[in-house]
Amino acid sequence: MTQAVQPRETMGRLPRLVQPYLTWVTGVPLDGTYQLIRWSPNKAGVLGIIQIIGGIALGAWAMHPLAAVSIPTLILATLLTTGGMRRLDVVVVHQTLHRMFAKSDRVNRVVGELITTVMWRTPYDENRREHLLHHQFPCSMKDADTRYLLSTGMRPGMSRREYRRYIWSALLSPSHHWTFFSGRITSNFVQAKPRYRLVMSLAFLAMTIGFLVLTGYWVEYLVLWLLPLSVCFQGATFLYTHTEHRWWIFSNAEKLTKRERDLLTFGRVCGEPVPGPEIEGAGDRARAWLVWWFRMLVVHSSYRMFVLVGDTVQHDLHHIHPNCDWANSAYVRSEDIATGSDRYSEVWGSMVDHLHEAGMVGPSRDQVLVRSTRAKAGELARGGSHAAAAGLRPI
Repeated sequence: MTQAVQPRETMGRLPRLVQPYLTWVTGVPLDGTYQLIRWSPNKAGVLGIIQIIGGIALGAWAMHPLAAVSIPTLILATLLTTGGMRRLDVVVVHQTLHRMFAKSDRVNRVVGELITTVMWRTPYDENRREHLLHHQFPCSMKDADTRYLLSTGMRPGMSRREYRRYIWSALLSPSHHWTFFSGRITSNFVQAKPRYRLVMSLAFLAMTIGFLVLTGYWVEYLVLWLLPLSVCFQGATFLYTHTEHRWWIFSNAEKLTKRERDLLTFGRVCGEPVPGPEIEGAGDRARAWLVWWFRMLVVHSSYRMFVLVGDTVQHDLHHIHPNCDWANSAYVRSEDIATGSDRYSEVWGSMVDHLHEAGMVGPSRDQVLVRSTRAKAGELARGGSHAAAAGLRPI
């Protein structure tokens, strides 16, 4: 049987100049290409800070003075700022929890506490405890992420229509956002532990209020900082968490084999094959290429900048090899696959494709419960019929 050409390989005929961009947006390097930039944990952190500063600067420029271009520019600025915040949270803080950002445990703690203080996120110790439980019992009821998704109304076996209604309802729900945000405030100002963490939170709050009183930048603070930090950040976190795992594949069981644990996570690869030679007619070819570039530059790039930031495309690598060179995950994962590892699977497409795969959207609940058996491991490993229908490509 002929092996299907991977979508990333179809992009190889495009100019070399655009290949680094395509590697970033898809999360997959082209076979035989070298790495243009060797990333490090420090570079990843600095990039997140630069992205936040750039977003705030762009938004400030758009607000003074307000003009016709202000609204679209502010939308772009908000995406940039939120994406930078997400990068610091889900990439940098995440790696400090594994003590993989720095060699020193103390430095990991300091970096984690500083970022979570500024962004009103869960303090380091509690965050680390919950996250290690997530790795020990992924997708089970001991996993805080599983309980969070269930609390938002997520259930396995939704139809596409039900799932679409649920996603939009949760994203726009004041109750959902308030519950999320009030929990962040509580963890920083009411239940903050140890005591120094409460002092840090109060000190940063006092500095913020003092800055606003002295400058009068209240509106700018609300638009350029608090909006990205709250509603936008929480919306992105909600979407990211949904796509992180195949949450219901083994009915939230706590005890899983290694192969089953591998199948809980998949490569969230962005993109689709370039238009092929079978498209006839200059007009049809032009339209196909316009649609393809629009999806890459707008649909997939927005997803990568706002939700699926940094090394999170290769989240399956993190669960398979948590002590790997995470800052260069795209190349580490590709090399592991090239040397024969069969522990990976990936889904190509957009955020919608990843949402549907992770949420097992489409079949009835009874069908989902049938699929959520240990036989599922064998089906996916063999590249069964559901895998092909869902766009899953066993590697």
